[in-house]
Amino acid sequence: MNKEFKLKEYDNLIKEVIESGGEFRMYPKGVSMLPILRQGKDSVVLIKPTFPLRRGQIIFYQRKNGQYVLHRIVGVKKEHYILCGDNQTYREEGITQDMIIAVVSKIYRNDKEVPQNIHKIYEFLWRPFIIRRCIHFLGRIFGEKKTKR
Repeated sequence: MNKEFKLKEYDNLIKEVIESGGEFRMYPKGVSMLPILRQGKDSVVLIKPTFPLRRGQIIFYQRKNGQYVLHRIVGVKKEHYILCGDNQTYREEGITQDMIIAVVSKIYRNDKEVPQNIHKIYEFLWRPFIIRRCIHFLGRIFGEKKTKR
């Protein structure tokens, strides 16, 4: 049984579980991580991060404005990480280690664990921005034609 709640109400508990070495299963909302994470169908298991993190990892962090986000690392700088949702082309820079709460250790689709090798293949094919930008561009072109008819 899935219970929906506001992260703000439980953020201290989530952080405590993660910090103590436990796991927390979360059902993400939103479309920024499509197609790998679909709202209402997929869930992720969060664990304590081991630094330094690497490109390709999906992390759970809190922005300076208090918003919680689940995005993929697309770049690593000396002082910060560069992140982007899989369904986005905008890169968010300036994510520091102290903003990172957890990393995704497992992904579940309809309560079945997605094998790591499938996830790695997806990451390899989807992560390059040129592919993502082309798909978004084609989506805008064909989406506009549909709305004009």
